[in-house]
Amino acid sequence: MKNILALIVMAVLTSGCATTAYWTMTDDLNRVAQSKSFQMSVPEGWVRTTEPDTWEQLEVGDKLRTILLESMTVTRDGTSLHAITVTRRYSDNAFPTLKKKSLAGMLPIEAADLYVAELRKRNGLERLKVLSNKPAQVDEKQGFQLVMQYKNDDGLRVRVMSYGFVDETGFYTINYRAPYLYYYDRDHQDFTELVHSFKQLQGAHEPPPKLPKWVELFT
Repeated sequence: MKNILALIVMAVLTSGCATTAYWTMTDDLNRVAQSKSFQMSVPEGWVRTTEPDTWEQLEVGDKLRTILLESMTVTRDGTSLHAITVTRRYSDNAFPTLKKKSLAGMLPIEAADLYVAELRKRNGLERLKVLSNKPAQVDEKQGFQLVMQYKNDDGLRVRVMSYGFVDETGFYTINYRAPYLYYYDRDHQDFTELVHSFKQLQGAHEPPPKLPKWVELFT
């Protein structure tokens, strides 16, 4: 089955006359990253995904599921070291491993607590520590600002700052992850400016897309 899936993926990737590069360098003429639901300005010299990822696969209750979303990633030195990830999750799958939905009237502190629980369960970060959880605004919407920390397998302290909010179109997060030593402070201002530039677009109110047919065959 895995071999068949690999062949189908290869066929999809190699079909057509040309493929779009997954990563794009950001400069003064190419600062705005945009998906259907949101846009933001990316710091010059950073690399970002050219187009949003629109689905992910993960295990929920020992079963592989494909979840629709919109997600764009930004990095300066490589995602294995640090990254900014902007994600919109649809209401029905806002917290997939917890099997919980987001509701338009959900309090920011409730959404923040569910998000932390989701991260701990999804990424195996049982020791993820919450250093602060306070109200914040994102694009004039009432939300939260979380600061969290964990140690990776090499004992390196990694700090995470997350902004998020919930509305009738889903659950949005802007997530910054970097080693606490040197990198976190070095790029924190760039992250703050990206958060301030975030704008929700009218496309957020459109119906969710359908999964690609070849993905449906394996979920």
